[in-house]
Amino acid sequence: MKLSEMPKNHQQTKIDDEKHNNLNKSYDELKDLSSDELFDRLAKEIQKQKTNGTFDYDGLKKSIDSIKIYLPNQTYENMLRIIKSLK
Repeated sequence: MKLSEMPKNHQQTKIDDEKHNNLNKSYDELKDLSSDELFDRLAKEIQKQKTNGTFDYDGLKKSIDSIKIYLPNQTYENMLRIIKSLK
């Protein structure tokens, strides 16, 4: 048996399942919102992070850069403009 074929650690499987469930829940909450509603939520989340000192502009930019290949160029540029305006 190859190492890659061995079953995952039970604890890691539980963590992965939880992350997957949280991602699905987030998607379900956001999928039907308009762009204005999404922008408002983003602005509120960034303000909350700034207030408690956890806002990470560089981390957010890296995340957007990591999905750049999946986005139309205009969407990518809009996302960059949005986070710059909220910086």
